[in-house]
Amino acid sequence: MRHSWLVLLCILFSTSCFSAEKIQPLKWGYVEFPPYHYNDNGKVVGAIADKVDFILKQTQIEYSAFVFPNKRVKYYIENGEIDFTVVIDSFISNPSLFLKTEQPVYKIKLGAICLKSTHEIDKFDDLKKVKLILMSGYTYGQKSALDEESGFNIALSASNHENAIKALAYKRAECVLGYHSPFLVEEVRYPETNFYFYLINELPVYLYLLKGIPNAELIIQKINQYNNSN
Repeated sequence: MRHSWLVLLCILFSTSCFSAEKIQPLKWGYVEFPPYHYNDNGKVVGAIADKVDFILKQTQIEYSAFVFPNKRVKYYIENGEIDFTVVIDSFISNPSLFLKTEQPVYKIKLGAICLKSTHEIDKFDDLKKVKLILMSGYTYGQKSALDEESGFNIALSASNHENAIKALAYKRAECVLGYHSPFLVEEVRYPETNFYFYLINELPVYLYLLKGIPNAELIIQKINQYNNSN
């Protein structure tokens, strides 16, 4: 009789009594994006990585992280090869395939990194006045491409912040469109160069979970429980 009451209480008050063991370890697909998330001796680390790790540990959900190029992450997650990713909205081309956290996991600052402090830049259209470096595979929160057809003067496309800031330091352009924290990492490499950061936007980063995985609804509920409270 006592055993029956325990089972009944478990059913009434907690789905976790039975569902926790059914949640399989998740696969996280991410890109090299220091200092937010990057591979360090086979382990994903960084500001966003730490937040994801905290949330999943609180929910007792195990996961493994796999690093890919930008376009490869899109392909793998939309074809069910990985279970979740943590990105800005514009990175996801088919949001109907996913469950998305109710609140952002993180927020990142987007802006123009320039060689002059005399520019007037606080929106995308202001960048049409300068010779610009972009990073390939980055959406910058925009649904349409930033290219010469839309009025931008693109000097070159760099593979990452490191190469973009290096090109800027060698005066291949006037500005780089990039993110603040990765810029700070690269800035220290050029102590004799004066860079200036012009804030354009602050972009929310969400966790996108593939709908097709087992217990997806339960998993996103657990994640929201801890993410919304922090």
